[in-house]
Amino acid sequence: MTMIINRFEGEYAVLEIREETGEILYKNLPASWLPDDAAEGDVIVKTADGYAIDSLETEQLRAAAAEKLRDLHE
Repeated sequence: MTMIINRFEGEYAVLEIREETGEILYKNLPASWLPDDAAEGDVIVKTADGYAIDSLETEQLRAAAAEKLRDLHE
């Protein structure tokens, strides 16, 4: 399961949850539960202390999206 911050709506972060089956779900999570520097597109992981940003997964996801955009423009 991968959780990605889709957007912020007021005091909530809308998480896009990608299940291993391919199903995509959305869940509202209080933004205050996330790190202060959390941004749209960040991959989030549940930890013993709450939630954290998975910087490596976030970077890989953004790189893959950038590559798809480049392919579309070629």
